[in-house]
Amino acid sequence: MEQHAIPRQITSFEFKLIGFLTIKQFIYLLVTIPTGILIFYIFPVPILNFLLGLIVALIGVAFAFVPINDRPMEVWVRNLIKRLTSPTQYFFKKQNPAIYFLKDLVFTNDPHRVMSHIDSQQKLSKYLNNKTQVNNRNRNQEISNLFTDSFASLLGKKSKPQPVAPKEPPSIIAPQQAKVKTPFLTGLVKNYKQTALIGVLIYIKKGITSDPIRILKTNSHGIFATYNPLPSSDYFFEVKDPKGNFFFDTMKVKVENTNEKPVEIVSKELI
Repeated sequence: MEQHAIPRQITSFEFKLIGFLTIKQFIYLLVTIPTGILIFYIFPVPILNFLLGLIVALIGVAFAFVPINDRPMEVWVRNLIKRLTSPTQYFFKKQNPAIYFLKDLVFTNDPHRVMSHIDSQQKLSKYLNNKTQVNNRNRNQEISNLFTDSFASLLGKKSKPQPVAPKEPPSIIAPQQAKVKTPFLTGLVKNYKQTALIGVLIYIKKGITSDPIRILKTNSHGIFATYNPLPSSDYFFEVKDPKGNFFFDTMKVKVENTNEKPVEIVSKELI
């Protein structure tokens, strides 16, 4: 298997300049080890001076050679000091100085200037709304008259101004009212607790064993309707609940040309 070199973090890589030590490791050892020796000879207590000197020297060795989770000891100490000295609570100050890029902006609270600005905006919008577009025919006529006058002035003749056709007012077309379509047959499906049932299928048949000629479904209010008329006759309404929670009897309904009264279907109560 071909071997590949593992990428190395060169931004934090330190070259070993003093033997097998980097400059930072050498400085740690140069500072802590002589300090530990000095404490050993200066401190008057025999056993305590040895312990204090050893602790100082080991601290330098730990800073130089002992990483924790691939991070040097100095990073952990620096983060600990930063965390202990940083604030743990933040307070909101209502009056703060403006941001540097907002210092040159001027904000006003004068109501007269605000009202004048609003009034000018309203007048401008009213003017733009009342201004109608010029008719293309009139515009072409004005351009042709301008060219005619220019040629006449060059030839030393004065042309008669041609009349401009009057502008025709825009025709207003009244919106047509949408025709409301009345359903031919409506009905309501509910259970024995007078609660409307949703998604119930109604099969309209000419006979009990014949194929359905119309299949309807109740909406979120338990209402079903059909807009296509049926011939006046007796029909069988077979109602089925797709979920199987409610059961219905097959009904015989007389359908006429106009059915103003809706058909009411109630489920059978299960004991």
